[in-house]
Amino acid sequence: MPLVIPFLVALGIFCHGLGHLIDALSNAGFFHWLNSIEWSAMLNWLRTAPVAAPQLSSGNEALYSQFQQFMDMQYQISEMKRDILTLPALPDEGY
Repeated sequence: MPLVIPFLVALGIFCHGLGHLIDALSNAGFFHWLNSIEWSAMLNWLRTAPVAAPQLSSGNEALYSQFQQFMDMQYQISEMKRDILTLPALPDEGY
């Protein structure tokens, strides 16, 4: 039996089930609900540029720069720890 025939049978069963699914969704009002959504407004919202964050006051700006330095240093330390763990052991260490 050629391989095409079981494939066509499976495709027919799949399309038959898909038809029943579409019929059930239309009977349940799913497509009416989809038409009620304002797709243009949603697409416009997705295409808009992000709004810039509000500017910080001078005191908060200094604290924020300190925070950035601290987080950068913490990241660098974690990267150094990761590099140290990948180094080979010394002759008097390890197994």
